[in-house]
Amino acid sequence: MEAWLERSRTNPAEEPAFFRRLLDALVYVHVPVSDDSGRTRLVQFRHPDGFDAIPFFTGWEKARFASSSAVKIVQVRGRDLLAGTKGATLMMNPNDGGAVLYPEEIASLLDTGFVARIEKTPHAQVHVRPAQSAPAWLGQLISECLQDASFVTAAYLLDAFTSPTEDQPGLLIWLVADLAFAERAARLVSTAIQSRGAELDVVVDLAVHDARQPLPEHLADPKIRPIFSRYSPT
Repeated sequence: MEAWLERSRTNPAEEPAFFRRLLDALVYVHVPVSDDSGRTRLVQFRHPDGFDAIPFFTGWEKARFASSSAVKIVQVRGRDLLAGTKGATLMMNPNDGGAVLYPEEIASLLDTGFVARIEKTPHAQVHVRPAQSAPAWLGQLISECLQDASFVTAAYLLDAFTSPTEDQPGLLIWLVADLAFAERAARLVSTAIQSRGAELDVVVDLAVHDARQPLPEHLADPKIRPIFSRYSPT
């Protein structure tokens, strides 16, 4: 498992294969030493971004290094761990800055064996307009996957140009969300779209705007309407 993990770190294209193997691999979790509940309870920790996560480890030594006298180490199959903690957020090898698995990604991995790949890039200035090149199903898919994501208040689907004279735009999905959940929001939408990636023949970028801040000027254009809004216009 460690060899596959290292391969996925050096080559992001290997990530989907790694997570599929994770389902059948043995991993390690922390449970309280003193627990009279009669059920297996897993230790959680508060992630620096402000959410609670269940840590798990791909090797016993990594689990031991992160343990304390208050916990003991238990071995469990990856699929059983993910299925038994549905609705929770998990973090792999947190002492190594490992991957966070959000509830929507876990559900997708269990149901289809699929986890989206996300490549973070520096912010670039773009010119936008209401999407004219997007397939008809894309806006509906985005809206549907955000229905239960209370941390996202709106979504826009735009044509994006790097220069005003560019002929072939890409697509830009602009989410308005609580920044504490920015990565989760991006992964939620990316998972939904990439699961149908063969149907897209255009580059899709995604940006997240802080819901506490006024909309940027180009989104305030009355011609640009959200494809999803949690609040009805007044």
